[in-house]
Amino acid sequence: MSAPQIIIEQQSQLNSPIEVDGAVYVAAQNGEIIQYKDGQQKTFFHVASQPHSIKMDNKNKVCYVANMARQCIQRFSQDENNDEIIDFINEFEGMPLLGPNSLLLSPKNNMIFFTDSGPFGETAIDNCKGSLFAADLDNLTCKALALYCLSFPSGICMGNDQKTIYLCETGKNRILRFVQANAEIYYFSVYIQFQGRFGPMACAVSSNDLLYVARYEFSQVTDDGLISIYNQNGINIDNIVLPQYPELTGMTFSVQKPGVLYITENSQKGKCLQLSVTPSDKKDKDKFK
Repeated sequence: MSAPQIIIEQQSQLNSPIEVDGAVYVAAQNGEIIQYKDGQQKTFFHVASQPHSIKMDNKNKVCYVANMARQCIQRFSQDENNDEIIDFINEFEGMPLLGPNSLLLSPKNNMIFFTDSGPFGETAIDNCKGSLFAADLDNLTCKALALYCLSFPSGICMGNDQKTIYLCETGKNRILRFVQANAEIYYFSVYIQFQGRFGPMACAVSSNDLLYVARYEFSQVTDDGLISIYNQNGINIDNIVLPQYPELTGMTFSVQKPGVLYITENSQKGKCLQLSVTPSDKKDKDKFK
């Protein structure tokens, strides 16, 4: 495995890397959505307050933004004549959102899933009021998969079967797994309980169904970042240590190059890293490391 390469660097904190048509996008806390393409970075568009996560529906030329400070999901659409950004989801059953953290777009189900954590520390272990919601993009209905019971729910990702959702519950240092039993119902339980470090902040599933988890720790505690890799039995089969990058906040696999990870990290400056990873061998499914 080669050393990570910094492709984006900002004074502002960065989150939520995604790749669309060969370009990498990240959300910056200063309101910028930054694009990196062909070795160059530029501001793709700007939103008020603090975007924390982005997802793009390239087919419909729509971008969804989790705006932590505005406590809403915003929808940005772009055409030849004008750009439009609107507050798309800002409440659940009459109650305002705490502050959306991470988005997960499922074109197959025409759904957008999002964690609602509020600012860092608001839904700490002594105030487990975070949630996971799912919104139907056809009829704009929103339902709760876990309501007011989570401690700083952050990163989410979907398994390749499109029926399994993994959620980082940072405040309790664990991964929850949601399984769609039928068209309407998701059941969830603790999938991985960690020991050590502050807590998982981001996760991503590889093309060969391995779960990669970015485990956040404060730079005052350690200099090293850690990504742990789990097979479909929930067994840790490998770990990636990233010297000098402890505060990992976002992670996604490249669509065009499945062996490449894009990772956001925020110690000192906000950075987006590009990391080539060697696929772990699934034969290790019954071994602990």
